[in-house]
Amino acid sequence: MSEAVLIAIIGAVQVVTVAVLGILAKRVGNVRADTAATRDQVVNHHETNFREENDSRHDETRGWFRELRRDVGGIREDIRGLRSDHRALTRRVDNIQRKDPS
Repeated sequence: MSEAVLIAIIGAVQVVTVAVLGILAKRVGNVRADTAATRDQVVNHHETNFREENDSRHDETRGWFRELRRDVGGIREDIRGLRSDHRALTRRVDNIQRKDPS
């Protein structure tokens, strides 16, 4: 290979290298911007640790569900009592109607 061909190959490799480095720099810049945006959303200037905050909220929500479950249980108990009272009244009415068939 002649010296001119080698110089041309070296020059072409340099151009390709510079182009690839430019593309990579642009992609790295995009990744940095995305990372910064993500960090801003996650950190969001919280005074407490994000995980700890979520854990406390989770515990609070659990408490609400426990209370709600108790309330629903009480409502079910009330409905059972009303059904029982309704059955007893229905039986009384049926007995009265049997005694007085008019």
